[in-house]
Amino acid sequence: MDKSKIVKIATIIGSILLVIMAIFHISGIGYVNNLVQQSNTELIVKTIFPVLFAHPSVQLFGFAGLGIWTLFSGNGIKNSLLFIAVMVCIDAAFAFYLGAAVPGVLLMFAAFTFGIGAVKAK
Repeated sequence: MDKSKIVKIATIIGSILLVIMAIFHISGIGYVNNLVQQSNTELIVKTIFPVLFAHPSVQLFGFAGLGIWTLFSGNGIKNSLLFIAVMVCIDAAFAFYLGAAVPGVLLMFAAFTFGIGAVKAK
């Protein structure tokens, strides 16, 4: 298979996985925010929690968009895809640390696909 085709396929798969993860994550904001609001935690935590909870979803959407953008950028594809792979791998490590095995595995697979794209890029 042509290297450029491998790069495109790996990048698209990785981006799709990140969008799926972002959608799953943000879909739980109402449930989790309700739990925090009903808890006896400090008011500052109740105030900032929705933004902190939404941030990873925004980050995942951003990485997915950056992945697709690199396909059209022409220059720096290898470095951009490697950067995304490393950042998503860090997110996967956080997921595993929090005991979220399924999101961790999905994020690691997404990082792997971006890594394949980076290795195969010119």
